Amino acid sequence: MGVLSDFDLDRLIREYGCRYLIETGTGLGKSLEYAAASDFDQVFSIEIMHKLALEAALRFAKNHKVTVIHGKSERGLKEALEEIPPEAPVIYWLDAHFPGADFRLASYKDEKNEAVRLPLERELRLLAGLRDISRDVFLIDDLRIYEDGTYDEGPCPADHRPAEEFRHTRFVDEVLGATHGIERLFRRTGYLCAYPKRRD
Repeated sequence: MGVLSDFDLDRLIREYGCRYLIETGTGLGKSLEYAAASDFDQVFSIEIMHKLALEAALRFAKNHKVTVIHGKSERGLKEALEEIPPEAPVIYWLDAHFPGADFRLASYKDEKNEAVRLPLERELRLLAGLRDISRDVFLIDDLRIYEDGTYDEGPCPADHRPAEEFRHTRFVDEVLGATHGIERLFRRTGYLCAYPKRRD
């Protein structure tokens, strides 16, 4: 599981002009808390598990720049983007998989549909269809689900590992390769980061 505090958000805000952050997967709210303390105008967090979404909504109820959305990531992304000016760059903190056993509310095996269990490709293609993403920043956790590597926390456990036809990141290059520089980090369970290419 990734940790948003591995990234210097205030530096990214300054460097890329991102005044908004959207995360998929609120979890226990640690990343949301870190983002809310940074210099964003608005932070949106999308959580599929009702219990976790409710807890976060109550916890951040007095913070007017935090919005917690309960639902599947695709609907939540659409809802969040309706509140963001289309020309405003966004940082996305994307959870690479269905939350499952991360918080002992379900097993990874409970979701049989690989496309639902691994929503990242659908999310990226959705975002590319909804807006110009060429100025947006993408921070994606759990790279080890998709690729082998020398990760701090070791290889992907067998019960997290998708079928081989889903175990690739070709779709990242298809969606972001022309407009973004793509970087892989092997800290924790791995990060895939995409930063806008410089415009001359």
